[in-house]
Amino acid sequence: MREARSPGGAALLRQLVPVTDPEIVQRRQRLLGEVRRALDSGIQGWPLDGIHALHPWLAQAQVLGSHLEALDLCTVAETLRACGAMRVFLDTHADSLPLLGAEAVALQAHAGIASAIERAILPSGELADDASPELARVRRRLVAQREALLQRLASHLTRGKGDEAYVTLRGERYVIPVRADAGGVRGIVHDRSATGGTLFVEPLDVVDANNELQALRDAEVRESLRILQDLTSRLGRDSAAVAASLEALERIDALHAAASAAVSMHAAAPRLGTALRLRAARHPLLQAQLRGQGRDVVPLDLELGDARALVITGPNTGGKTVALKTVGLLVLMHQAGLQLPAHADTELPVFARLVADIGDEQSIEAAESTFSSHLRHVQQAVEAAGSGLLALLDEFMAGTDPEEGAALAKVVLRRLVTQGATTLVTTHLGALKLFAHAEPGCGNAAMVFDAARGAPLYRLQAGVPGSSNALATAARLGFDADLVAAAVEERGEDTMRVESVLRGLEAERLALESARATAEAATAEATRLREEAATQIATLARQRDRHLAQARRQVDALVADARARVENTIRALRESQATAADIRDARDALQRVETSLAAPAPESPPPVDTGPLCVGDLVWIRPLGSEGRLEAFAANDRAVVRYGPAAVTVALRDLERRGRAAPSPTSPAPGGYAVHQDEHPAALEIDIRGFERSDAIAALEQFLDRAVLQGLRSVRIVHGKGTGVLRRAVHESLATHPAVAAHHLGEHGEGGSGVTIAQLH
Repeated sequence: MREARSPGGAALLRQLVPVTDPEIVQRRQRLLGEVRRALDSGIQGWPLDGIHALHPWLAQAQVLGSHLEALDLCTVAETLRACGAMRVFLDTHADSLPLLGAEAVALQAHAGIASAIERAILPSGELADDASPELARVRRRLVAQREALLQRLASHLTRGKGDEAYVTLRGERYVIPVRADAGGVRGIVHDRSATGGTLFVEPLDVVDANNELQALRDAEVRESLRILQDLTSRLGRDSAAVAASLEALERIDALHAAASAAVSMHAAAPRLGTALRLRAARHPLLQAQLRGQGRDVVPLDLELGDARALVITGPNTGGKTVALKTVGLLVLMHQAGLQLPAHADTELPVFARLVADIGDEQSIEAAESTFSSHLRHVQQAVEAAGSGLLALLDEFMAGTDPEEGAALAKVVLRRLVTQGATTLVTTHLGALKLFAHAEPGCGNAAMVFDAARGAPLYRLQAGVPGSSNALATAARLGFDADLVAAAVEERGEDTMRVESVLRGLEAERLALESARATAEAATAEATRLREEAATQIATLARQRDRHLAQARRQVDALVADARARVENTIRALRESQATAADIRDARDALQRVETSLAAPAPESPPPVDTGPLCVGDLVWIRPLGSEGRLEAFAANDRAVVRYGPAAVTVALRDLERRGRAAPSPTSPAPGGYAVHQDEHPAALEIDIRGFERSDAIAALEQFLDRAVLQGLRSVRIVHGKGTGVLRRAVHESLATHPAVAAHHLGEHGEGGSGVTIAQLH
């Protein structure tokens, strides 16, 4: 509440209560979290000054004919200006504060009322001369009348009719002092001095002037009252909207204060869930107190896990009660929508009811013992038992016979667990420690005690019961050493047996923790190796699929190229009246190509030579698994290779030299290769009739590459007339090909519209 800047904001924080609706809790936490993030991100300049509690004045403003005092109206205007400033602030930071903007949708600027008040009333609380035309006129006349009156009274003083040279007021009327034993001044006596020697006289010739002055004063008061009534009436008409704006502004102030407190406490919003799990939790009041002493709070880690009830044991002054108070207070803070002084990994459910029995409420007047007061709270917990209950029971069933108290504690714990309540109890009863170890739904926890130093560590250790260490505590507090030693010997066999069981449980717990840590490490390593292997397998599979797809595309392209070339050869043989044997030989060649491409690629023999490739070299074609002869180099690091009766275009990286070409004039090829000009010029014509669009364009590009390498200036592309699809595809390709200077459809005698002639650079 100290961080609140307005009375209303502080009042909202004082009235803050926990709620049991998870949706409301979550909405409150989200809203506060947004304001907290805004503060953490450095958003400054929150306009929270000048916010006053206007509710009494707003109520008065609604009364017909009433008026607020001028200073009260100034206070109203200041608050309305704060509303306007906050409206601008929220609009400016709408992207960072969307939830707060929606929460403050009722917030308005009210600039009209604020401006009207500020124009009419000066900061001193006086009405301005120009508050109204009538007030200005009356005040001008009032000043003039006063000056005239003072001048006439001054003339009495200069004529000696007054014994003392000053003018004063008596009963709001101007008078002059005259000695009682003197004469010469006719007028009305309004007062006399304490000694009676001086009379304060209003000369008869200024009575009318004084009357006029008083009338003007009355007129000023009436006009001032009318102005205040008008401003008050205007405020009354908008009182509902002003009240809504003020409430929104006060809520923002309360949220800003809560977020500022969260920053100072290093608080965080817990996760809303079904488990009760505290991480590095600190009691906020204890934290503030210890920080003032230069010390830090030992954080509390608490988790029930699968248990519904937790039995906390340990030494006196070891922190058990503080642990219960911390849990209870943080649960209430969470359900009130506040952030918690704990790690962000904290998780809390929303409880429908909390029953706490912490402290001693015995009453002699009510004939109620410590045990009776505890039992009353335990009964409340039993009656409210259910999945929505959180029961915090300190010194559970203490204050009575230990055996009977333990028996009653067991049946109560069993009932609470059965009904689904979440229960935390503290106790020194050894029987409850054994009960919690064996009873389903119950668990042990201990406040750690440093036996070497004989001092508590205020740290909660789950899964193991703790010893009360009463004798060690007595020794630490300076109790008589002989008495402590005698008490050690007086401990009974039952106590020794319980302590032995506790030590055995502790050893078992440590062994289990060690085994669990080893198993978790092995599991983590196995998981890591499995994920690494899975990643490598996936990578290899992707590489395999990529290479297979690439190889398949290359093979498909080669098959299409070979088929097109052989079909062109067959067509040319038909047109030249070749014999049936020639056509059959060509088809056999095509069959051999397709068969070799479909067959598994044989192992590549070791290269017989290394060095740059030259035109005419015998080469091994890796994708085909066969030999061919390099005919020409093409663009994009590719080459034209003669493969049987067909010529194919392949990537240079897929070729290996198998035999050197015969010496001939060469010229360097791109990338360091030598180019040998083919002795057979490229064909002047390519026939792509019947091809698919993609196959036709691929064949055309290969044809153009060879034509350029052979130095041809003009080529003929036969695409047929048909639907015009191939013609358009050819023209689109030629239009962007860098080697084509121009192209046109064939003229009469050149094939007409079924042929395109391309001119090369």
